[in-house]
Amino acid sequence: MGDSIRQEMRAVWLTTAYGLDWPRTKADDENGLRRQQQDLIRILDRLAADGYNTVFLQVRQSGTVLYPSNMEPFARFFTSSGQPPAYDPLSFAVKACRARGLAIHAWLVTYPLASPKNAPHPLLQRHPAWGLKHKNATHLDPGEPGVRQYIASLARELAAGYDLDGLHFDYFRYPEDAVRFPDQRSYRLYGAGMDREQWRRSNLTRQLEEINQAVHSIKPYMQISVAPLGKLRKLPMLDRSHGWTAFESVYQDPITWAKKGLVDFLVPMMYYRDHLYTPFLQDWSQSVGRYVPVVAGLAPYRIVQDRWQAQTIIDQMEQERMMGSGGICFFREEHVGDKYPAMRQQIRQFFHRTALPLALPRGLEHRAQAPKLLRLVLEPNGERTVVWMHDRDAHEPPVTYRLWATLIKGNGERRGVLLAQGVREPHYRLRGEQFSGYERVEIGVEAVNSYGVSTPIDQALVITMG
Repeated sequence: MGDSIRQEMRAVWLTTAYGLDWPRTKADDENGLRRQQQDLIRILDRLAADGYNTVFLQVRQSGTVLYPSNMEPFARFFTSSGQPPAYDPLSFAVKACRARGLAIHAWLVTYPLASPKNAPHPLLQRHPAWGLKHKNATHLDPGEPGVRQYIASLARELAAGYDLDGLHFDYFRYPEDAVRFPDQRSYRLYGAGMDREQWRRSNLTRQLEEINQAVHSIKPYMQISVAPLGKLRKLPMLDRSHGWTAFESVYQDPITWAKKGLVDFLVPMMYYRDHLYTPFLQDWSQSVGRYVPVVAGLAPYRIVQDRWQAQTIIDQMEQERMMGSGGICFFREEHVGDKYPAMRQQIRQFFHRTALPLALPRGLEHRAQAPKLLRLVLEPNGERTVVWMHDRDAHEPPVTYRLWATLIKGNGERRGVLLAQGVREPHYRLRGEQFSGYERVEIGVEAVNSYGVSTPIDQALVITMG
């Protein structure tokens, strides 16, 4: 059924640093708080209407967060005074995304740390050796075991406190010009005779292992993802310079992460074009895509910043689909919204067919049981409701339901459609206009776990219209 349906992540990075995407309004009083929340609702309504299914909401900037934390200060962008607003923005965002069928992943900036000289970050007041000065900035040292434990604890705090679909790590790497990063002390203490480049890569891999342990001890089904550099590694077949790469320049090792199952998907930041895009997309697809989905991170901001043509982004989306990648993510929300109507309209057209969530490999281990005992209930007002039974273990991942229908005309012509997805209760009220002109309808229900893996449909409910 539903031949035009595809599995595809359609995502956007929603930036909260400096209120770039949100919040634009300060929650200084009740009116400002309401307007701030309404601004987010408008963004999410637009994303849902335009065909998106996933939001990466920036919940941690460089050492500040937008939720009440026992570990880090609140971000200063929500009120004029810099004090926390009179509500929990992350809790509000989670509920708003859920109401619109949008998956929400908490996006964290991992190692950069804002630390003014006159008021060091609280973490550095306790552990000054953990933050290293590099290129006029402070960067937490992934080689310090305490740093890795701290990041894992932040992840645990989010997993315990919020109904998130996943945690998404950005700046999960060594900094620019990393060959000069001054981590001699931690290398001397913990390098254990390893080559320094190999040791640095192993530190990031260990960090992911510790995050997985911390998060999955609380919520085994929570997804983990990383946004690595867009160019995975040097490609010898390119006879020209192609700049910095994930593996060689900042010591990310996405192939190992994927092979070990430490990530559920990856979102490489492919903010390039032509010979710096297509060969690297192929490399991601061939070397990493065999283990986990690869979602191409694209850069519509370059239409403004670098005078790219909007068609460049559309062409990149087409290439991503042709190569069978996992989907698309845009940086950032502002550049695909109302401010840029031409880009928005082209994306709407590209997304006009319904997409299903990605079925992530780890979800095969947690496949739900199929719904059963489908039946039709006639309401007193004449409306019809499909109800079903679903047995599930309390320790299984959360499930939603997806309803498919085969619509059959009197002449035998058949058409498969997706009636609904993201249904949270074991019942669904039918709308008469969905079946206008059809004589008979066959309905099936799938249970879909939080990894996007669905059950087979082993029972159909046949309804004669009229």
